[in-house]
Amino acid sequence: MSALRDELLSMLSAQARDLAPELAELTDKQSLYLDKICPVRTLSVSLTDKSCEQNCAHCNGHYLKGMQALAKLQTDVLNDYDAVLISGGSSSKGAVPISQHIDRILALPEKLQINLHPGFQPVERLLPLKRRHPVVSFDLPGSDEVIRKIFKLKYHTEDYRQLYISYAKHFDTVPHICIGINEGKNSGEESTLDFLAGQPVKQAVFIIFRPTPGTELAEAQPPELARVCEVFNYARNRLKSQLLLGCMRPAGTYRRDVDILAWLYGIRKIVQPHHDLIKILKHHDIQINTYNNCCALNL
Repeated sequence: MSALRDELLSMLSAQARDLAPELAELTDKQSLYLDKICPVRTLSVSLTDKSCEQNCAHCNGHYLKGMQALAKLQTDVLNDYDAVLISGGSSSKGAVPISQHIDRILALPEKLQINLHPGFQPVERLLPLKRRHPVVSFDLPGSDEVIRKIFKLKYHTEDYRQLYISYAKHFDTVPHICIGINEGKNSGEESTLDFLAGQPVKQAVFIIFRPTPGTELAEAQPPELARVCEVFNYARNRLKSQLLLGCMRPAGTYRRDVDILAWLYGIRKIVQPHHDLIKILKHHDIQINTYNNCCALNL
């Protein structure tokens, strides 16, 4: 595996090279493969079209623009998909209005898997959806500062954790951790991982803060790669679950570096992995499996 590691390191930028784990850490307790997740068969659906009352500092409704509005959705469009991500803008209290659309969601074709992104709301509202066996993507902030400053909500970290536990009792619930969401700075990620270490977690998804045009944090910087690697390393030592690198992360050289480093740190499921990582793994006959639905649905 020395040749594989050396070739991967050769593709990294100079500042990223020193962040890679040693060879022994690459091979120890880690089977060598890559699950390449290309979610072309999952349709992202917004329950609120382009509207969002919460207007988080890092998003401000920007990512709703790439979603299909449920109210305008044509049934025949669904023939091209295996799954739907049900999300949308949140209320001023942080809830995506899923409960108001339960009948419409239940009427979706049975062949479709459902991934729910509920935001902050009691699980009881969504229990009628249990018959469809949805997966819940649950954002877990790492500090009260993130909740107040970024999410613009008055809850506490413990409120989110207790809500996560409630969801996990009823649904397959996949925690999502955004590294550096507090303007690229330490955002309490280790605290979140310590909490998850005491829960029966099947998989955890990492996303990485990326400055987004038109938001309060448009001029902020993404987290330094050294900080991202600290979180990756902490996670692999604290959690027994599978670790995933999700769709939201900075582009360009940063993305190439973080994708290669993530794989070296044992993250085997990556959404849209950088082509340089794929090329090198193929060159060394590493098995690459392709999945065409949202990362949370690949349990």
